[in-house]
Amino acid sequence: MADDRMSGNEMRQRLSWGAGIAIGMGVGVAMGSALDNMGAGIAIGIAIGIVFAIAIGSVGKRRKPRADDESADEGDSVG
Repeated sequence: MADDRMSGNEMRQRLSWGAGIAIGMGVGVAMGSALDNMGAGIAIGIAIGIVFAIAIGSVGKRRKPRADDESADEGDSVG
């Protein structure tokens, strides 16, 4: 039987894209209205939405420690 449920990573990725696009379109429509140019406002909003989606999606990820960080910690001891 196939597992049709989404993984946690896939769910977080979909949520981040949805939130990013929603924020971006809200900002874009507001800017389009303020600039009297809806096309430019929506284009700016899409760009802002992509940036927010990437930022929101990268918040929960952990990074692997680099090898040079561990060696720097060992050399800092006073003694």
